[in-house]
Amino acid sequence: MPVPVEGVSWFDQEFSSNALTKDQVGWDWFSIHLSDGRDMMLYFLRKNDGTVETESSGTLVEADGRPRHLELGEIRVETLSTWTSPKSGGRYPNRWRIRIPAAAIDLTIAPIVAAQELVTEGSTGVTYWEGAVDGKGTSDGSPVTCEGYVEMTGYTGSLGGLF
Repeated sequence: MPVPVEGVSWFDQEFSSNALTKDQVGWDWFSIHLSDGRDMMLYFLRKNDGTVETESSGTLVEADGRPRHLELGEIRVETLSTWTSPKSGGRYPNRWRIRIPAAAIDLTIAPIVAAQELVTEGSTGVTYWEGAVDGKGTSDGSPVTCEGYVEMTGYTGSLGGLF
């Protein structure tokens, strides 16, 4: 018998992971839905030396559906705290301040549950953190709440050259 459900879901269609080079340790990927109708997707390819690839970027979708490409220099992400996995020992960022000054966005987000790590030794052999986040802040000077999804790889060892 069908059971009615209501809510928000996430469909993740990844086209490729084989773009990682040997000097790239992993990636951080954010998809955030703001209560004012704006959405944003941000990704950062992290390198072994602690820097981020210049190709890292994002997209801001306005409430009316108009997309806007965000260059790396337009995005500010600050890690505010970390969580250490008792399973893998990986130390993951778990609270962030995200700012897009040109779009007047300033958010603080955190996982709904800290322990959202996936240890896939029996299948892909990759350990990563992937999970739901929520937060609040301002957008165009008005208070907003937000919810979204974050994926982080390379915190338990480099993925460079694996794919």
